[in-house]
Amino acid sequence: MASNNGKPYINCKNVVKAYTVDDHEIVALRGIDFTMQRGEMVAIVGPSGAGKSSLLNLLGGLDTPTAGRLTVGDFNLLDLNKSKLADYRLRQIGFVWQQVGRNLLQHRSALQNVTLPMMLADVGWRQRARRARELLEAVGMTEHMHKRPPQLSGGQQQRAAIAVALANRPGLLLADEPTGALDQKSAVQVMALIADLRERYGLTILMVTHDMGMAAYADRTLTLRDGALGQDLTQDAQAMPVLEADGRIQLPAAVRSHLEKAARIAVEVRPEGVLLRPEQAAEEHTEAALQNILTGERPGNGRRRWFRRGVRQKGSGA
Repeated sequence: MASNNGKPYINCKNVVKAYTVDDHEIVALRGIDFTMQRGEMVAIVGPSGAGKSSLLNLLGGLDTPTAGRLTVGDFNLLDLNKSKLADYRLRQIGFVWQQVGRNLLQHRSALQNVTLPMMLADVGWRQRARRARELLEAVGMTEHMHKRPPQLSGGQQQRAAIAVALANRPGLLLADEPTGALDQKSAVQVMALIADLRERYGLTILMVTHDMGMAAYADRTLTLRDGALGQDLTQDAQAMPVLEADGRIQLPAAVRSHLEKAARIAVEVRPEGVLLRPEQAAEEHTEAALQNILTGERPGNGRRRWFRRGVRQKGSGA
């Protein structure tokens, strides 16, 4: 489904997102460079707190970057005021959240939930009714369209939520852990449905998840950790690490070239896997990027600094 016209549908250039919490700066995204073609499906995987939802919020117009450039189709999101961002969210983006309460109004039937976005977009009632029934049929909810969310199973609620997300014919579907609250059988069914709707409606889909099984439905899988995107290795089978019988790991050339620049390599065992981190190289790169992008004001007394100004010289001790 990916377009071959060469122009990215989504283009993030050096996107940084920082928050201030209790007088401390927290950097959620650190210089994200990321593109997607129209019709592509990409999964971003990573642990909780990695910045996945922050990236979706920026692309969905729910938040604005601290620095960088962010475009979706013909929309430069940094140029849109609040009113235009609201219209962008309503007409260009479909959202599917893990939390059912964010997807559906509990006091409205599935049919009424699907028609609501079209009412807000000033779609005529005949067209609303026709489109809503078409979508509920497409997601397998024809027999349940008059039921309210509490009367539906978790899988049925997510099916209805997908129909709501597609009500105004968005070009981009953003899915934040869409199967996170479902059992394995329902999760597989929902992902198969999303893949089918992608083909049927020509959707571009960006999904964040912690489940590699769900990520396998995507064309590409990227990792996001500590606010930085990892390299995409899904397109090149020979670029995957190889574990030999004696315990040695053969790393791809792209990984070796990145690690060999480091003064030392840290090995960290995490619940989701094993992380090899070039400590000094990574610190220098992040520090330089943040110093160039974010404020350089010296924090006052009692305020924690979230990047160092100086770089420790070799031989100066641990």
